[in-house]
Amino acid sequence: FHNYLTFSQADRWISGELQRVEAAVAEGFAEYRLDTVANAIYSFVWDEYCDWYLEIAKVQLQSVSESEQRATRRTLLRTLETVLRLLHPIAPFITAELWERVAVVAGRKTADIEHGIVTAAYPKAQLEKIDPQADAWMTTLKEIVGSARALRSQMSLAPGKRVPLYATGDAGFIGAATSLLKALAQVS
Repeated sequence: FHNYLTFSQADRWISGELQRVEAAVAEGFAEYRLDTVANAIYSFVWDEYCDWYLEIAKVQLQSVSESEQRATRRTLLRTLETVLRLLHPIAPFITAELWERVAVVAGRKTADIEHGIVTAAYPKAQLEKIDPQADAWMTTLKEIVGSARALRSQMSLAPGKRVPLYATGDAGFIGAATSLLKALAQVS
C-alpha cells in the first residue's frame, strides 16, 4: 500500500507552486489588491499549470508506473479543485459550476460538495510543502527544453519534425527526464 501513490518531481513542483500562489493570493487580499490576486492566479494557471504541468502530466500518464499515474491524476485534480476555490471570489458563477463537477472526482467530502464551493474552506498556503529539490529539477528541465526550442527556432525546423538532442552534463537527470524532453522539446 505504501507505493499506492508515487509523486514525481513535477508533481511535487506544481504542488509547491500552488502553495506560492496561495500565499500571493492571501497577500493580495490582505492589501485589498484584487488585481494582484487575479494576476497571481492567472499566471499560475497559464504559465505553470497549463504550459508546463499539463504537458508533463500527459507524458507521465502514458509512460510511468501505475502508482506514478495515480499520483499524477491526483495532483492534476487536486490542483484544479484548489484553483477553482482560489478563483471563486473573483469569478463566482463559473467556478461554482465547475467545482461541483471537479470536487467529486478530486475526492472532496460529500458534505462539502452538497453545501457547495461557497462553504468550502478557502485555500491557505502551506509553504513547508515547497520542495526545493523539485524546484531545481524543474528549473533544469525548463532550461533544457527552452534551449532546445530556441535552437529549433533558430534553425527554422518545423515544429513537428523530430530531431536528435545531444546533451552533456548530469546523465542521471537526462536519463530521468528523457521521456519529458522528447515530448516537450519535440526531439528524438
